Amino acid sequence: MRRLRVKLILPALTEATSPHWRPIKYSLFPPLGLATLASFLAPDDDATIVDEHVQPLDLDDQPDLVVIQVYISNAYRAYRVARDYRARNVLVVLGGLHVTSLPEEAAPHADAIFLGPGEQTFPIFLDEFPPGSARRLYQSTSGRTLEGLPPIRRDLIDRRRYLVPNSIVVTRGCPVLSKVTDDTDARLSVPAVSEVSY
Repeated sequence: MRRLRVKLILPALTEATSPHWRPIKYSLFPPLGLATLASFLAPDDDATIVDEHVQPLDLDDQPDLVVIQVYISNAYRAYRVARDYRARNVLVVLGGLHVTSLPEEAAPHADAIFLGPGEQTFPIFLDEFPPGSARRLYQSTSGRTLEGLPPIRRDLIDRRRYLVPNSIVVTRGCPVLSKVTDDTDARLSVPAVSEVSY
């Protein structure tokens, strides 16, 4: 199989593009979710992570695959980025909280969407990746465990751009049961890992 050129993008949140925004708020932590997905790529694949909160996003390239993380506050920006790449026949996939919450809204903007934790479905997508064979929808059904994940691709994170470049993820979901989370996050929540090895 040929070497893939993969671009993983975290588009800027709407408020981050305001002239009145506080850059420190958006430069605290690197996009570990994207760095985790990158860990499923083959070692010889060419992967880059672009966090638009801390660096400009160049749309004049031609990767084989673009992976975009979507939040409610960056959704319109994410859809514009996706449209730009798809207009040039680049395969675009969308995932994240917003896509999981509103898949019907996100689906028209991508070649494939991911619902739930991407770490469980992205490897399947990569196995099916050759154009024409990938599905339009990849849905996680395995809960939200962190067990068995490969090491995060920290080599793709420009550490000097973040205040806390060595951040880690130790749990998923909301551990507080409430009316709001009872039907959503509570069933997705898992306890923190009991031991961290390095």
